[in-house]
Amino acid sequence: MELRWLLVLLLFTTACFGQENVSKKTFPEIALTNQIMFADPQFNQPRFSCGFLLKHQNDTFAVTAKHLLKVFKPKGMKAVSFGNSVKSWSLFPLPDKARSVLTERLLNENKGESLEAKATYDQDWLVFSLQSNHSGVKPLEARITPLQPGEKLYVVGWTRHMESGPQRVYEFEYYKTIDNRILVKDIVVPEQFGGLSGAPLVDEQGQVVGIVSNGTVDPASGKKYFSPCALTGLLAFLESYQKK
Repeated sequence: MELRWLLVLLLFTTACFGQENVSKKTFPEIALTNQIMFADPQFNQPRFSCGFLLKHQNDTFAVTAKHLLKVFKPKGMKAVSFGNSVKSWSLFPLPDKARSVLTERLLNENKGESLEAKATYDQDWLVFSLQSNHSGVKPLEARITPLQPGEKLYVVGWTRHMESGPQRVYEFEYYKTIDNRILVKDIVVPEQFGGLSGAPLVDEQGQVVGIVSNGTVDPASGKKYFSPCALTGLLAFLESYQKK
């Protein structure tokens, strides 16, 4: 009898720990993860952080976070420029690596922008043109209307320790915007945020409003908030790029 109850308790405990803390909100497939292949294979990243597709006017682009370069950069990479270091950069939905997006070119390459400069991460985004897209993932469109205090926002992607399964949805509440940072309050969040960098921040309708970056201290309260990067700089860049 005691053994039976011990087994029941063990199963219950395992189920509780295995349960993920995710929002009940659902979206079509919109999240991707990065795969970066380097000239020096010791730096290869078979699955690294997150990204998404962005539809702007009649073009589709791949987007992720710029600060990823600081995490895995080879010794010779000093600026926002791949040079000969990167052989290929692709993205795929985590459940199926075969459904990939192959990028063509890093559009915001800037040999004069040092990876060590703090200002580099004020505009925390990388944007790529596409060579091919077999992902079947829905490209997002940018929201152009202002965010309203208290409205629900969602991050869609995978944390570092998730190696399989569908995209996860985490829930936040809009607090305020400081410069190009969107400060949000936690509602339903993962235990660890690591690995979500580059994931899209979307509204209830699935329109993208930001890119997962890091945290920002609110000067008014002294409290640190999760703060995705706003799209203002990225959209201005794309407007200029598409006029060329």
